[in-house]
Amino acid sequence: MKKYLIPAIILVLTVSAVYIRHQILAPARAAERDLEALNGITVGKTTEAELLGHDAFQIAELNCFGDKCMYRTERENKLLGVLHLAVPTSLSTSVMVRNGIVTQVYVFVARKTLMPVSVAQTVKMPLSCAASPCLDHSFPANKFMGVSVLLNAESDLRNHWDKIFDAQCLSRFGGCASYGELMPLAKELNLEAATKQLKTIR
Repeated sequence: MKKYLIPAIILVLTVSAVYIRHQILAPARAAERDLEALNGITVGKTTEAELLGHDAFQIAELNCFGDKCMYRTERENKLLGVLHLAVPTSLSTSVMVRNGIVTQVYVFVARKTLMPVSVAQTVKMPLSCAASPCLDHSFPANKFMGVSVLLNAESDLRNHWDKIFDAQCLSRFGGCASYGELMPLAKELNLEAATKQLKTIR
């Protein structure tokens, strides 16, 4: 009986290690798929039928209110957070549809120690946005919504959502501690300065 005990223990430990590794890597892999699914979507042009031609939107959470529908996903580094191996971080995506046409593509990233950041591809850009992408100053930012970045329908970034955010932050030990790590665009948009200003205003 004893000769089987050690192999059994080794097997259990191996299976456990594989399972834990999978649970750690799963959020980042899922988030990468979510972001990739947004590539190629153009607000004001892409139809709901075209969205549903992709598997990602067939399994996404769907909520409808009248003629408006929202396809949504959310990924979190739950295991690393529970084990205190990383600060809790989440990445959610939303695609809004009205009358069968996409009206907005939205990605929201929240990390416990940072001001939240959202990036939206939208049909109507505010007058304050002379270029795309730009920081949206149309609405007062707060600790819940944080900083908002806007893209127009012509921006090439709408085809590279997986390049805007680093989904690997959800599976990294210690997580990503700065906007520069979470978003390669952070330096170009001067997000650090923008969020410091918001903290001063609050």
